[in-house]
Amino acid sequence: MLTNCQDNPLLLWIPEIDSYLSELLRLDGRGLHQGGLCPDCNAASQIYRCDDCLDSRLFCQDCIVKRHNALPFHRPKEWKDGRFVKTSLMNLGLHYQLGHPIGQPCTNPAIAPNSSFVVIDIDAIHQISVGFCGCQHAHPHHIQLLRSRLFPATTSKPKTAATFRVLELFHLLSLTSKISAYEYYQTIHRRTDNIGVNPPPDRYRTFLRMVREWRHLKMLKRAGRGHDPSGVSGTKEGELALLCPACPHPGKNLPENWRECSPKEQCAMWRHALFLGIDANFRLKRLNVSNNERDPSLNHGYAYFVHDTAFNGFLKEYNKQIPDDTSTCNNHDAIKSASIRGGKGTAASGVGTIECSRHDMKRPVSLGDLQKGERYVNMDYFFLSSVQFDSPDTLVVSYNIACQWSRNLFKRMSTYPRRLHIRQSTKNITFAVPKFHLPAHRQHCQITYSLNFLPRVGRTDGEAPERGWAALNPVASSTKEMGPGSRRDTLDDILGDYNWRKITSLFTSILRKAKEAVSLREEHVAAFKTFSAALPPDTIAEWTHTVQEWELDASMPNPFEPKVQKTSENAVRLELAQEEALAIASREISIVHEDITPSLLMSQGLELEDLQRRLRMDIQNLNTGATDLQRAKLVERSNRLRRQIDAWIEVQHLYMPSVAALQARADREGGGAPIEAINIQLMLPSHVVGKAETSHFLLQYEWRLRFAYAHDVLQKLRRHVLLRTHMYRSKNAHGQGQHYHTRSLDVIKGVQAKIVVNTIRYRENRLALCALSSPLAQTEWEKELRPLQENDIRAPSAAELDAVGEGRRSISWIWKVGEVPEGGSNDVMQQALKIEWCKIRARAHRWQEECILLEEETARVVAFFKWEAQRWKNLAGYVNPPGSNNDGAHEEGCRAYALQQIDNRDLMRSNCERAWRDLESWFQMGEGNANGCGFVEAYGGDEIQISKI
Repeated sequence: MLTNCQDNPLLLWIPEIDSYLSELLRLDGRGLHQGGLCPDCNAASQIYRCDDCLDSRLFCQDCIVKRHNALPFHRPKEWKDGRFVKTSLMNLGLHYQLGHPIGQPCTNPAIAPNSSFVVIDIDAIHQISVGFCGCQHAHPHHIQLLRSRLFPATTSKPKTAATFRVLELFHLLSLTSKISAYEYYQTIHRRTDNIGVNPPPDRYRTFLRMVREWRHLKMLKRAGRGHDPSGVSGTKEGELALLCPACPHPGKNLPENWRECSPKEQCAMWRHALFLGIDANFRLKRLNVSNNERDPSLNHGYAYFVHDTAFNGFLKEYNKQIPDDTSTCNNHDAIKSASIRGGKGTAASGVGTIECSRHDMKRPVSLGDLQKGERYVNMDYFFLSSVQFDSPDTLVVSYNIACQWSRNLFKRMSTYPRRLHIRQSTKNITFAVPKFHLPAHRQHCQITYSLNFLPRVGRTDGEAPERGWAALNPVASSTKEMGPGSRRDTLDDILGDYNWRKITSLFTSILRKAKEAVSLREEHVAAFKTFSAALPPDTIAEWTHTVQEWELDASMPNPFEPKVQKTSENAVRLELAQEEALAIASREISIVHEDITPSLLMSQGLELEDLQRRLRMDIQNLNTGATDLQRAKLVERSNRLRRQIDAWIEVQHLYMPSVAALQARADREGGGAPIEAINIQLMLPSHVVGKAETSHFLLQYEWRLRFAYAHDVLQKLRRHVLLRTHMYRSKNAHGQGQHYHTRSLDVIKGVQAKIVVNTIRYRENRLALCALSSPLAQTEWEKELRPLQENDIRAPSAAELDAVGEGRRSISWIWKVGEVPEGGSNDVMQQALKIEWCKIRARAHRWQEECILLEEETARVVAFFKWEAQRWKNLAGYVNPPGSNNDGAHEEGCRAYALQQIDNRDLMRSNCERAWRDLESWFQMGEGNANGCGFVEAYGGDEIQISKI
């Protein structure tokens, strides 16, 4: 028991509750200082105590005031009639004189109006007696307050101020916890008077204005605008934004001659590519309150938001000229939302952004409001504005509708003002779809815009904007009721803090990525070599030539595209969405949720079911030697899945209200204990047939999706069975030595795991089809989708089953389902092997590219911090900054701040160099390092070559 208590401080504290409570009550009295004379003057009675001071003794009125000459914001108490009563230093006679050192009187003081000045501090809203200096050379009143670290509410006859520390504390709290100004101000209000008898003066709106001014001043100060000879008025667009140190910035962190390379070295220019992610957020709405005239922005395009005047002028001219596009791909939310307004009384339906997609940082002048959904005219402006700012010649742009948006981008650009034009002849732009969004696209897009297959992109996933919204969504409820200028300024400040936190954690994030990249590069390059060594050299040479041609020219045949076309789950989803739109228009079905239709609900349900299945298998495969990081990632996945399921169930109850009772009963039977995400019953229509009433439309939607899904799974199963057969053949024919044998078994083991997964998927999906077939009167389907037995999972030639003779061998039914090319199973096998080889090669190359990109990024980060330190050294040299009036103290402050920034950048640089000191040697270790010369290519047998980078 003692050991348990020592390990748990709470158990040690519980026996002491009475003593703690006793001490708290004791402090409400005078303690040991009862009666007697003032300990300072020994003349008067001691009746005043200050709880804000560490000294708990009681003093007389004169002495308590004298002790607080430099502490005017403490709140003393008076011992009266057997208890302490609140009073104030102003009531006791304290007068705070500005413009002179503490204790030095002013010969011509100017008392604040009404002899009461309101000061907002971190612990209370104070009313104090303030005297302004009225001497001949006195500064204006607001300057006197600022020099006492009090922020004036107005520049003319201020009656209210906030301490610097309360503004600093709220500023930081609002950035970290996203607390609203109202909640924070109410906390201070209650600290002042928590019973409502003697409330302090209401200065809430005044506090809002001071906070906004404080945010703006801090941005200007940190950007060095107070040091620049041109002052604040000389601030350029985007100049207050914090740049990503790891991204390429010509003139800052790239070599001076980075563009000067020989024709042979031109292929290496992708190392200096800028990766951009595009997305929109419809939670960040703004209600139609105030306008730009009454609430102008202080940041005129200085940071992350585009300049509102120029942007509004652009929209006024081109809004009607750029029509909404019609999707030729699947039914994407982004295209659907192009014509959706933010709702009644909404001035902005959300925001669109362009940001760094490798390091998840916001870019200068790359953010703006959306008036009517995610329209091209808005997103074009943000993109073209962003690339005008400090961008290299090579761009990789990911957008969830890149397949649609990029088609006519340059045609639309030709109609825009010249300041937004980019030269196609000098810009090399690759368009891609983020990895998470890609499965929603049709097959052509999945292989054409995939970051897994596109060359020279590393392991970039393109989903950075989605992760970034998580930091902004908590402030949506407070910013939506702000005026346009206040909202832009507030979001600019929050985005700046978001970038700063990313910058300060770069040394750990890049180190973590590098460790993973080196390990997985070795693993996938080894798998690529092993797989290629078992194939005929002529075949590998042909495939290599084909894939390299496509990588250089996207118009060439895509080697990842299967020649056998079939009806896929995605195609069925598109058909259902189109049919559903007609049914809604004819009022055959009703929509009870503005974003999720019945077919989308079913589609999302099947996706969640698959995520549960994957997570369940990953948990089962976790061995006892798993690291804490591996376990933590599984817990994070489980938590994320739980949130997705909870949100889906809320919508499910709208379309399937009878399910709510079943789920409530399941919860009661489970004893009310929390259910793990993998064990939550989704209760799709197939799960509740005969138990709950379900719409015929929902039954039909699930049936068609599952029918197509079964064919998708069979296609994958066939491909992996063929691959397994080939790997067994190659191991037996070419396997020499233990090293090769081990590698071959590792590859076969990976393929077998995929076969097991697809087998489970098919069987579970078929059970659901069986449940749905009865209410839908489906009977013929079982002839096509049969029960899958273990002996059915074999290749057409059954090469693995040596016990079966040729005369007794029969082809499995899985090869008789779906479309088969004229060449029969040989063509199927050849195509499956080619696609799988291309994918294995792509994985090996992407991890090699990732290592190269990370090595470049480490060098750029160090160079960027050096550039920033030199910039502040230059700013420290200005002896007469604007507003200084040749004031030596002002010049000293400017120089001191610049030196602090130099120290900070030097410390950050040395921290990175120390953390990354071994990375250079790591990148040269293991398979695939190629000594920086290129990528591993294989041409069959034992012939391994290095392709140019």
